[in-house]
Amino acid sequence: MDVNAKRTEDILQISVKGRLDTFGASQLNNALKKFIKKEDIHVIINMKDVHYLGSGGIDVFLQIDDELKKRGGDLHLCNINHYPLEVLEMAGLNDIFSIHPGKEEAITHISQKLGNVSGVNWNNMPICTHNNIKLTIYGLSRKSASLKAVGDISKILYAQLDTYDIYSRKFSETEYSIGLGALGGYIEDYIQILGEMITIGETMVWLPTDGHNMPDFLIPQNDTGKVTIHTGFNVALEGDFNDIMIAESKNGESFTISDLYTAIFNTAHQMVPNFSGVISVAMQADIDEFYSSGVKISPIKKFKPENHEMITHKTNFKEWMDINNEPKYQGETMVSFGIGMDLTENISLLEKEALHTLFYLHPSNIGDNKVILHDHAVVFKHIPIKKVSNLDKQIRDIVNEGEFVDMRHLLDNTKIKGAILGVSYITNIVFENE
Repeated sequence: MDVNAKRTEDILQISVKGRLDTFGASQLNNALKKFIKKEDIHVIINMKDVHYLGSGGIDVFLQIDDELKKRGGDLHLCNINHYPLEVLEMAGLNDIFSIHPGKEEAITHISQKLGNVSGVNWNNMPICTHNNIKLTIYGLSRKSASLKAVGDISKILYAQLDTYDIYSRKFSETEYSIGLGALGGYIEDYIQILGEMITIGETMVWLPTDGHNMPDFLIPQNDTGKVTIHTGFNVALEGDFNDIMIAESKNGESFTISDLYTAIFNTAHQMVPNFSGVISVAMQADIDEFYSSGVKISPIKKFKPENHEMITHKTNFKEWMDINNEPKYQGETMVSFGIGMDLTENISLLEKEALHTLFYLHPSNIGDNKVILHDHAVVFKHIPIKKVSNLDKQIRDIVNEGEFVDMRHLLDNTKIKGAILGVSYITNIVFENE
């Protein structure tokens, strides 16, 4: 049994190599007693090179986790191989420990958690203003962020999806994403009701095109990987929030989503070196006027328009798109995720072909023509905005505890009174073909 330790950002990381049977667990326990100090609150154990886990190893984990919880922290496990993970699931302990796919995800999670515990003095944070919007900015991370995409949006716009165009993703692979998708066990059933979808706060919400116009959602308490999200097109954030921002009106009047993105772009030009012109934004916002749309028919070959034009074409638009032109949900809360491109920026850093697969001109978007946006939002009964650094946790709490109202594709003339945002500056777009 090899046990090594190092510290990154004052977080203790333990790497283990060998069998965590009774003998190995005894060696690990002795090593942990040497490495873990009184000031350690969160500890990461990297299990990349552990392929066997027995009850002895589980007992050590439980003892360490219990001690860390007394200090206000917990034990984090990452890179867990197939058999040890099945053992934890069988023992009902996969929800006891904080489990992460990799070391970087564990470090980020702990850093955000520590930031939220220590608090942020927002009065000392830098402020950028643009027209009516004031942005207070807390710099969280400067690690690169990417967009990970599957599917072809042109097949949706021309209603050309077939069964072989449907991808499946685990909930854990789509923490923040938007697209077209469904839940279900048999592709023959769900492919005919594919609709607008968003994954946010470890939850998938979608609007089935079954004629009932009522969103459906699933909040997994345990992502076993057996129930998956099916999608014809999906774009997900790969990486962290770079900045947490508080958006407020300077004169008390509400502002549009389009204006908000423009203010963020203006800030990025000033503060972000080599800005690509593309961002992703997750937010909690207070709604003033909610405008939205939703596809009404699953865009598969079986239902394609007879004129072979796009579903957004003027001759097909009314049949295919449900547009909400009347303001709704004033005073309620929305959590949303979306991507935006600044058309005034030199976007040569990103491939134009890749950008065309993520963005399209929505006929009902009537905001600033210098930006192009693609956002989806979930509406809840009003929940006050808290100025925190751990927006990810705040969104998860809203999704799990809030009173659900609706989910839609968000139009950029939607007006909000204020928001807390998680902004990522996109440096790459990655496409998956499997």
